[in-house]
Amino acid sequence: MRIFITGDTHCPHDIHKLNSKNFKVGNTLTKDDIVIICGDAGFVWSGDKSDQWWIKWITQKPWTTVYVDGNHENHPLLNSYPEVDFHGARAHQITDSLYHIKRGEIMTLNNERYFCFGGAFSHDVEYRIEGKSWWQEELPTQNEVDNAMRNLNKVNNQVDYIITHDVATSTHIQLGFLALPDMERYDKKYIHLNKVLQNIMDTVEFKVWFAGHYHVNKRIDKVQILYDDIVEIKKQKKIVFGQETDEEEYYQRLEGIQEIMSRKFTKDELLERVKKEKLYVNSRKMDTIEHFSYNEYAVKVEDFIQSGITNMELDALNYLYNQYTITKDTLND
Repeated sequence: MRIFITGDTHCPHDIHKLNSKNFKVGNTLTKDDIVIICGDAGFVWSGDKSDQWWIKWITQKPWTTVYVDGNHENHPLLNSYPEVDFHGARAHQITDSLYHIKRGEIMTLNNERYFCFGGAFSHDVEYRIEGKSWWQEELPTQNEVDNAMRNLNKVNNQVDYIITHDVATSTHIQLGFLALPDMERYDKKYIHLNKVLQNIMDTVEFKVWFAGHYHVNKRIDKVQILYDDIVEIKKQKKIVFGQETDEEEYYQRLEGIQEIMSRKFTKDELLERVKKEKLYVNSRKMDTIEHFSYNEYAVKVEDFIQSGITNMELDALNYLYNQYTITKDTLND
């Protein structure tokens, strides 16, 4: 079994990291192999045809996908799926190869323990509608915390990896957020998640803690925050008395979407590509490029390039073109 971990997919907005061109090794996997998403997966959102399309898309991939919930999930709808056992953890089965791991559960993969605890504070609540695009269930209840403590006690507070969406208070501060989110919007039955995770960090032995939520790829002590990066858990070998033996698990970053987004084409190379694709760009102002589109402000990208563009505009077009190709590859997967 091979195991990979990545950050938020916000399906469909950031799912592109898992398409067959960006995640090439995925083409060699089987349903016995697992890809773990650290929350904000977004597969279960409105229950409409878009959800169904993307659930089918990820289910047809060669591997099995599992995730902890983030804050951008439809928690009541997610909790309506049947509960099953997944490698020792209680999980919601969405399809035969797509699972949501419930909070406080521990799954055992390759004889290693993965403690899972989803949820997070939404930083954009003021722009969302409760019950439609935001749910208080993004924070844990006492029952979920108690479940976590019971399961951790069973393994003497020793796991190999921790999978969450948000992070502990200390990591939150190290990321530059000096103030913790407040609880004013939430019912009294919900508990401050960062403080719960801090208690876990202080009392549980682990090798690496993987999280998402912050839209960065950053290592802070033993915490690896993921966004576009995909890492693989691998075994490191060492020789002891002439025998090869496992030392400890470590993870290896794979080439991924960041390499694609950083590609830079010359003006002539870009011109040749956009002509072939027949792309238009939204340019209300010649110094502000928003996105490829076909609205009243749209002009052919080739005309825009040939009109004489600055280096800054060329960089913006390179970024947009890379983003366009990633999205196109995903939809055609």
